[in-house]
Amino acid sequence: MQRKIFRGALMACAAALLWSASDGVNAQGQQALVIQGGTLIDGNGGAPVANSVVVIQGNRIVAVGAAGRVQVPAGAQVINAAGKWITPGLVDAKANWNWQYAEAFLRWGVTSAMITGTRNDTGVADRDAINHGMWPGPRLYQGVINLQGGGMDGKKPDNYRPGNGGRIVHTPEEARAQVRYNIESGADFIGTNDGEAPPEVFAAAADEAHKAGLGVVMRCVGPGTLAKNCVEAGADVMIHTGEIGNVLAKDPTKWATYIGLPPDPYCDMDAAKSKDMVAFLVAHNTALEPDLMAADRGFGSTWKKIQQETKDAFTDENLLAYYPAYAIADVIENQKDPSTYLPADKLANRKCGYDNHVKFLHDVVEAGGHIVAASDITQTPPGLGLHQEMELFQVDVKMTPMKVLQSATKWVADHFHIKDVGSVEPGKYADLIIANADPLLDIRNLRNISMVIKDGKVQDREYHPWFRGWLFANDPQNADFGSVVEGDNWADALKRATWRPNIAAARGEPGIPGSIPDLNTSPTPGLESVYPHTLIQGSPTTELTLKGFNFVKRSVVYVDDMPVPTRVVSRTEIRATVDANTLAQAGNYDITIRNPKPVIDVQWGDRSNKGHLLVPFSFTTKYSRNMDVKP
Repeated sequence: MQRKIFRGALMACAAALLWSASDGVNAQGQQALVIQGGTLIDGNGGAPVANSVVVIQGNRIVAVGAAGRVQVPAGAQVINAAGKWITPGLVDAKANWNWQYAEAFLRWGVTSAMITGTRNDTGVADRDAINHGMWPGPRLYQGVINLQGGGMDGKKPDNYRPGNGGRIVHTPEEARAQVRYNIESGADFIGTNDGEAPPEVFAAAADEAHKAGLGVVMRCVGPGTLAKNCVEAGADVMIHTGEIGNVLAKDPTKWATYIGLPPDPYCDMDAAKSKDMVAFLVAHNTALEPDLMAADRGFGSTWKKIQQETKDAFTDENLLAYYPAYAIADVIENQKDPSTYLPADKLANRKCGYDNHVKFLHDVVEAGGHIVAASDITQTPPGLGLHQEMELFQVDVKMTPMKVLQSATKWVADHFHIKDVGSVEPGKYADLIIANADPLLDIRNLRNISMVIKDGKVQDREYHPWFRGWLFANDPQNADFGSVVEGDNWADALKRATWRPNIAAARGEPGIPGSIPDLNTSPTPGLESVYPHTLIQGSPTTELTLKGFNFVKRSVVYVDDMPVPTRVVSRTEIRATVDANTLAQAGNYDITIRNPKPVIDVQWGDRSNKGHLLVPFSFTTKYSRNMDVKP
């Protein structure tokens, strides 16, 4: 019942926020917001504009320029930025996403995030809730479901679990179909998880995405598609530098099967191959996303400082009031000093690899190519992690502060084909940072934030103990995200131990196919699928189909611990009715099946593993209505 009360309270608060957001965006004759007097660094790479004027109407920038050249609308709200610097809001190129990150992103000026670690329907629901002002957070650009190759023999099975993971595509035709399906389900870009297919499979996916105007991000770990193959296939962004170190080696056979993330192969880098690769990348306009804070963790020249910053980032009591302890421990564990887990020879090789990796990245940028900055959470703290990556770009990759700024703004937006963010220009979203110190002298000055504006509104950058952006999470305190049906291992073990589909029984109850037993003692039920697993807020009363095993005549389905009308169709299928009153409230509803006591095997209990029904807000018009069935 507590979750229901929370949902009602959230909806009441959200309604007020949504009214305010809508009034600011759509009302005629609304008050303009003007930022004047600051030095503007617009993200395009040109000279800064001193004593600038930025005019915002609703959530868009409508005019930008030097004072005297841009008219300040009468009655505008004016922010005096004299002595300060104005930049675009930061765009994290590989943020992943968990609900607890939201306030931290905004605190550090990260106003947009590319979610390449896809979250399926949950990600779309979160994205649209934030965009409609239901709770604070950055703009989330979602990949929905990543594509994976079917193996070089084309026989790798598609064992996709709804809510988590990628879809296996075996042929160019399947790749195109999955891309179209993702687009219909609300994808902002298309991503691939591996290189386990010939290049033509991924090339088909990229072509289909580009026809729709979407960017393509690829993870090029082979064995079928890697490095140059990904570029030729149409990758706009290559995660982890596209594993290019493998093919730059003096002896590429040594690294032919290396799919690890650390930079070890770069220690064997051939200078001539490196030069050719730099020219190739620049010619194809493919950006590299190196993830120095993740893949090269521990080897940045500022690592001791980074470790302390991370610990300090998790000391605010208001943040700790809701931020899961396991998530903090995970980040700190990921930033351990490599000397604590690597022997001396591997430590030296990896340090050599890091030095060559950052030199290669420097050469790419100097030649006119692009790299993009990313936090790759959970390797770094939300928001701060992007600044830590940018610092390494400046200090170790030896990029100018201007180019570092672009690596976390315009370059990300351009390569992901996102037209509305990344620079301070008329027509773009009004997402900006006002800094107290000049980031072009030192990119670390961008951490000294005076104000963050997102969607044309000044953001509250404090943490709040009441923050509850977990509405669509499966389990806000114990897991980042997960499948629609939890407990796969438990259900598999239960099935092996108790399911007897073909055993004859004295009364023909437990074992005859098609019969539904009604026993004095019950087996423990197991849940394997929920369909549909997403229903839009306001849906009419709907019957769900649950599949699993060990169902009996008196099995009952519970939604958020409340019994609902249940119809047992067979030992492996149940229909459960969720009424319109329940579906009137957005959220994530727990689903379990309980069998009558006493149970046969007490150690397994009387209830199934948990499933979930996602109910996005009614304004979420694009989502997967059938994500557990191939398109």
